Amino acid sequence: MEVLFFSIIFSMIFQLSGKYFNLYKTILKRKNIQKNCNENLKISIIIPTYNEESVIEKSINTIQKSTYKNFEIIVIDDNSTDKTFEILKKLEKKYDNLKILKKQNERGKAQSLNEAIVYTKGDIILFLDADTLIEENFLEEHIKYFYNAKINMIYVDFEAYNYKEKLIYDYQEIYFEFSRNILYSNIFSKVVFMGNGVFIRKKTLEKVLPLDNTTLVDDVHLAIKLNQEKINQIFIIYPKTKIQYTTNFKDLFFQHKRWYLGGIEELIKAMKYKDFDIIFINLIIFTILIFPIISFIIMLIDLKIGIDFFKYYISIVWGLNMGSAILIGLKNGKFLKLLINIFITTPIMLIFEYSILVTAFFNLNKKEKKWYKVKREKI
Repeated sequence: MEVLFFSIIFSMIFQLSGKYFNLYKTILKRKNIQKNCNENLKISIIIPTYNEESVIEKSINTIQKSTYKNFEIIVIDDNSTDKTFEILKKLEKKYDNLKILKKQNERGKAQSLNEAIVYTKGDIILFLDADTLIEENFLEEHIKYFYNAKINMIYVDFEAYNYKEKLIYDYQEIYFEFSRNILYSNIFSKVVFMGNGVFIRKKTLEKVLPLDNTTLVDDVHLAIKLNQEKINQIFIIYPKTKIQYTTNFKDLFFQHKRWYLGGIEELIKAMKYKDFDIIFINLIIFTILIFPIISFIIMLIDLKIGIDFFKYYISIVWGLNMGSAILIGLKNGKFLKLLINIFITTPIMLIFEYSILVTAFFNLNKKEKKWYKVKREKI
């Protein structure tokens, strides 16, 4: 119990530290922005699509309501088999600042980005997913950071617009709460793994192009390449992008499997850089994978010691994630939901995610790896 208690306290302290350290950095960056800057930087918004008929029209219509007007939208369709391209061509006639492209080369998001960037005319590139909705002031607020010549890119926080009072949505709330408060704070790593809501100067992006068109995780691949160029990757809390959470456990399994499989592949390849961030993250993944196996081996030698070893491991991992559940519960003020998330949602999440991670690890050598398409809810 002592290990569990200290894990919870440790988790909450470091997550809050991460959150407020990030907020402090953001305030400092904004102080350096010229209030009356006459620059009128153009934003090129790139949206890759594949079978997005249920969301793409609403997404584009929402962007067009932005208070900041100097932008263009470039949508590249990866040869959708539904009505996505037909919808896009109709929207192209409606909006002068919208350009629709048909994918020419290999399937995959990274290659879509490679092809679309060629057509951009903006100073700043913004990557958005097809299901993303933004506030009217989203572009106006975030473009201000680029009036500071020292800022070359930012990542933007996100929230779900399809949240419902169900286990699978609370699961993702806890999962992402832990990620954003720890990883996105840059306390442990300077690399931020996120591909939606990324603003980057075009001249900065050109330094790391082309992206590897075989990668399963374009965001991790891009982040690692930017890290090697010593580009600061700043996580901005507000205004947020609004996205869809995955709606069923089958999609969640295959979505996260792609993340882990592609992420591990990219991190292993990046070991050649001998970068501390990469080594640290690889060490965390290896530790998560190996500790239950070590526990089982110890059990074969000495059952009691093996069980105690496993209990300590579970207490640490459960406590770290329980910290996220508690922070969410305190924010929402729902005591019953807090108890459910601590004693039901979090344990299910740990078992489920570990099974996905193990599956991904044993699929590393498969020759053919496909991008799993998550089902969208119509908006």
